[in-house]
Amino acid sequence: MSYIMIETHGGAEYAIIVTNENGENKVFANLQDAEAEADDCQEGMVIEL
Repeated sequence: MSYIMIETHGGAEYAIIVTNENGENKVFANLQDAEAEADDCQEGMVIEL
């Protein structure tokens, strides 16, 4: 499985996929890493792909 994060700070209408410094989507190979990253966001949501 792969996981991405969506930042929903400000409401669903402002939701964005979290990216790295180069503007590429952050994709995680395991749920634990994705959840750890989501904890650093204001309102991060982990999505399984």
